[in-house]
Amino acid sequence: MKRLVPLAAIETFVWVLLLIVTFVISKGALEISFGTATLAARVATQIARVVASGTLVLVWLFGWKKVTDLYLSRTLSRQRTTA
Repeated sequence: MKRLVPLAAIETFVWVLLLIVTFVISKGALEISFGTATLAARVATQIARVVASGTLVLVWLFGWKKVTDLYLSRTLSRQRTTA
């Protein structure tokens, strides 16, 4: 039970962040618009949306990696001291 609580906390943290990033993408990144008058403006709009969304997803992934690496290093250091 003692090992399940931190894993559950990590999982909850990651899912909450995923929901927040999804909300930000739907409300922020998809609202980017440089106009639709020309082909160049439409292409620039789509490129900006993809870059903004991709950046947010990468931030989420790196945050998740940081949290799990921190948990792993903490767990391994505790096992060395108790073993």
